[in-house]
Amino acid sequence: MQRILVVIFFLAVFLHQSQAQCTTANCVEPACKCMNPSPPGGLSLANTPQLVFLAFDGAITTTNYNNYTFLLNNRINPNGCPIGMTFFIFHEYNDYSLTHSLYFKEQEISTHSMSHLTPAANWANKSVAEWTDEIGGIQEALAEFANIPVAGIRGARAPFLQSSGDATFTAMKNLGMFYDCSFPTSECAIPPCPKNKYPGIWTVPMVALNRNDTVCSMADACDKPNTLDETYQYLLDNFQRHYTTSKAPFGIYLTANAWFQEADYRLQGYKKFLDTLSTKDDVYIVPIARGLDWMKNPKPLAEVGNFFSCPPLTQTSCGNYTCSYEGDASPVGPRNMKSCVTCPDVYPWTGNPLGLP
Repeated sequence: MQRILVVIFFLAVFLHQSQAQCTTANCVEPACKCMNPSPPGGLSLANTPQLVFLAFDGAITTTNYNNYTFLLNNRINPNGCPIGMTFFIFHEYNDYSLTHSLYFKEQEISTHSMSHLTPAANWANKSVAEWTDEIGGIQEALAEFANIPVAGIRGARAPFLQSSGDATFTAMKNLGMFYDCSFPTSECAIPPCPKNKYPGIWTVPMVALNRNDTVCSMADACDKPNTLDETYQYLLDNFQRHYTTSKAPFGIYLTANAWFQEADYRLQGYKKFLDTLSTKDDVYIVPIARGLDWMKNPKPLAEVGNFFSCPPLTQTSCGNYTCSYEGDASPVGPRNMKSCVTCPDVYPWTGNPLGLP
């Protein structure tokens, strides 16, 4: 496990170039960092904050929104600001009014695709244009129907963690995305893998978790805990491997709400884990994009509270419209959608993310 921790402290922008080829000559800070076993900026471990990323894939629904807000529950970082999660959202069944609410609770909204269609293998062969429709489409839909700033939608994750290699990253580059979070540890493990370089796009490795001799990048893919205390210990043990060694950023990535819906004790165990983190004055639970901002401009623990400050957001309105579509108004069959703004004429979909007539 120590090997994994070593390779993931620095989140490299010099995408998919081998680490032997990544040097300070071709990877210039602060826009780029090579993988490295030490904290950024020459910080000592004692002066390094332990960053924690909590992320969920999928549509925001009433059920999972209630669980997310239960976990947030006015929880704060050591500087008094709200903790931040990251939500990788796809369009189908997404409640844009609840998405708006999460954004204005200072949570990060990121992209996961417009359609999220199965089978997963089909995503390996999509073109640049198709990926632009998927990533750019959900970005447009989130900005429009959740009424949030498009500039705040900075990250991407490939559906089923399946990219098309260079086509996916070319689309992300063209769309100005800041980061991708689709690769287990530091390598592309699901081919095809990108062969070119994409300066400006940061990769956030999904560091593997362990439980009962199972290894997983998505926390719900490991051997499932069967009690509240097993859930708590599973998360705590994996956190401790970071916290007591390199202090590399620690991530818990889950598929929407299924892990909690299957067993409420897992939700309670997750909450107990967050309660433990709240007792540590060097642990900051922040959105992935904010963590990358710190990686580009690392501040010591004494200054990190100011770095992760929480100036008030400029609130936008949300009208909470319920939209229904059938027949020619929906290319994918009968659908409902919750929106902050007036319902579009047709159901938004790839190629027409704003539902224009």
